[in-house]
Amino acid sequence: MKFRFCGDLDAPEWILAELAVLAKMSSVRIKLLCAQVVNGILGGNIDYAKVEKLTADANLSQTDVKAIIAAIEFCLSSGAKYDVDDTTLCNELQQLGLPKEHSEALARPYKDKKEALRTVFVASTLKLPRIQNVDWRIDYVIGSSD
Repeated sequence: MKFRFCGDLDAPEWILAELAVLAKMSSVRIKLLCAQVVNGILGGNIDYAKVEKLTADANLSQTDVKAIIAAIEFCLSSGAKYDVDDTTLCNELQQLGLPKEHSEALARPYKDKKEALRTVFVASTLKLPRIQNVDWRIDYVIGSSD
């Protein structure tokens, strides 16, 4: 199945696995995790002490926590990259198996910060200089004394 937030491609396998792990957490904690991830994408720092507190009661390993953060970052940044609206992102996350409350908790911070995310991504893309001025001439040799 094709998903707009994945660039009209299939969702990566690792996202499917991490969304299943993400579904074990409460939607309120996901919303708070999203705020930390958005802060990290926008140039701030992710407060890993808060992240550890938010994930402590879910009995997740350190690698699961890192994978959840990566999955949230992928969903938010890919959604902004492909200019997906928040309702589409929410619906597609539900199609991937994330509960409705969790999808909405992920889509709310995305909706609030989408333009800021897009601005950061535009600023970090490779830009080639534009052509300012073009001068040209043609030289034609009619004959030679060689």
